[in-house]
Amino acid sequence: MEKNNQLYERFKEQIEGVNAECYRVAEAGEISNLLTGILQSKGVRTISLYESPLSQAGKIQEKLTAAGFEVHTDGLLEATAQDDAGITEVNWGIAELGTLVQIAPEVDNRLCSTLVPIHVALLKTTSILPELDDMLAAIHNLPQIPGFVGFITGPSRSSDIERILEIGVHGPKQVIVIFVDK
Repeated sequence: MEKNNQLYERFKEQIEGVNAECYRVAEAGEISNLLTGILQSKGVRTISLYESPLSQAGKIQEKLTAAGFEVHTDGLLEATAQDDAGITEVNWGIAELGTLVQIAPEVDNRLCSTLVPIHVALLKTTSILPELDDMLAAIHNLPQIPGFVGFITGPSRSSDIERILEIGVHGPKQVIVIFVDK
């Protein structure tokens, strides 16, 4: 557990350094309570949710709907283009970089992390790897190399035009990471 704490603290420091938010809960059942407060404070009303083991364990759809949010789990191609936030579960975090790694061959999963203004990423604390090499080894050891692997390091940023930094041009303006211990 001490190693998980150290990796979490390192990851948190790195991702907050690129203007993302990082939180941690003990178990999946606590995700919705934390999310409700965060999303209400940001004025979120509509959410695209790509169902995953963590979202189902935390009953996120039911709890956020009960809290007054409009939650979409179907028709995500249309919903993500208009919703205020998207929620996905990602596969790994890389502590040295503060980077999330998302294996997402499903288009709906990618839409919920890229097309919305706010991306909420759920991740098990035990899935934080120390370095990029560890994550590449993990992918190499999979039964099949995935068709899509995305790396997410904070909000979308670009400084292509006149070297002026713009946030959210090619993806979410805000990234929120919630780690779950159990």
